[in-house]
Amino acid sequence: MKRILLLATVSLFAFHSSNAQTFDEWFNQKSTQKKYLLQQIAALQVYLGYAKKGYNIVTGGINTIRNIKNGDFNLHRDFFNRLKNVNPAIRRYAKVADIIAYQVKIIKQTKLSLQQIRVTKQFTEAELDYCKHVFDTLLDECIKTVEELLLVTTPGELEMKDDERLKRIDGLYADVQDKYSFACSFSEDMGLLAVQRLGEQMEINRSKIVNGIK
Repeated sequence: MKRILLLATVSLFAFHSSNAQTFDEWFNQKSTQKKYLLQQIAALQVYLGYAKKGYNIVTGGINTIRNIKNGDFNLHRDFFNRLKNVNPAIRRYAKVADIIAYQVKIIKQTKLSLQQIRVTKQFTEAELDYCKHVFDTLLDECIKTVEELLLVTTPGELEMKDDERLKRIDGLYADVQDKYSFACSFSEDMGLLAVQRLGEQMEINRSKIVNGIK
């Protein structure tokens, strides 16, 4: 998370990319990354009894959970079987479900934020590329969190006592809360900057009209 925050503190106007992309190109290029994250989240949701709700959590764009075919879940069959041997106190721990919920919120927040930033038309291509890079990094970190959650809740993967597993889940929960807060804060900052720029442009236009400048 520190790495993400460090990226966010870099000057927005100083960030440039030699391979600037449109938002549509970015979403297509990163579809594999997001599909993998959603598959991992969906796998946990199925086990936790959230399958019925899970298929409808993420709607529109970015490979929704409900569009994942049954074949994709076969990849997690062994995972489900092993989970049967996990201490119920671990597999039913409320924060496991909460972590999943936060991951879905982060995916939805990044998608919505990028769409809104684009619509404002108040940012340069370099600035847009910076925003995409920040959210890319955030999603990469989310994948790592889900992978670790799978390890912690699967017997035989890590030599840990139950209390150690619960403590680690607590740590992952705090981490994903931090990630979600960052996603919301960064989105809000970009929104405020867009409003500020729009206001400045309106003032310039008003001044031109008052002074008869075309």
